[in-house]
Amino acid sequence: MVETFKQLRQMSREEIERKYDRVAQTTGGSLNFYRDELLRRDLEEDNAQMLRFTRQVRDMTIAITVLTVVVAVMTGVNIYMLF
Repeated sequence: MVETFKQLRQMSREEIERKYDRVAQTTGGSLNFYRDELLRRDLEEDNAQMLRFTRQVRDMTIAITVLTVVVAVMTGVNIYMLF
């Protein structure tokens, strides 16, 4: 029996893998259902990781911009004090 969409989403990765292995022993077809769900979960994890990296890059860019402004202001003050 194939699970409903909601049931499939609630299954753990290990449950899906066990179900896949059990069905694979008795059939040669209809396994794409489980493989597709595992692939979807892998892609979801990859997307979450990319979002974390993107946020880190954004934060570093903001920090570098702030430090660049500070250096520019200090350079301007230094030049003003020399003359």
